[in-house]
Amino acid sequence: MNKKTMIAAAAFLVLVALVLGVWLLTRPQEQIGAKTITVTIAHSDGTDQSYTWTTTATTLAEAMNEKGLLGEDVDGMYLTVDGETTDFAANQSWWCLYKNDESTMEGANTLLIADGDHFRWEYTIGF
Repeated sequence: MNKKTMIAAAAFLVLVALVLGVWLLTRPQEQIGAKTITVTIAHSDGTDQSYTWTTTATTLAEAMNEKGLLGEDVDGMYLTVDGETTDFAANQSWWCLYKNDESTMEGANTLLIADGDHFRWEYTIGF
């Protein structure tokens, strides 16, 4: 290997190490023990239903399943929330999930919860 290739490879490895270090320091951490969360469901008829409870669950799905608020998990997605079912094939409806007022790309099965978190499920039509 020539000197330029070795320097480029070393620089790349340093960059990868820095990115990994930042990710390890800023990634969400699992909170052990009791935590109080609030979940609001915005239904298709425009009404909101809010629930607040204390749980020892680590993910949103675990906590909501404790309360019977989720239907069956279909390939990582929930079609039924708080008894209301979406039907994408019929009207392009789906549940949009927010954590602390920010839309999340993470699903309820892996979304970690912490004390004081607020989640919102919005019945959504279209994109």
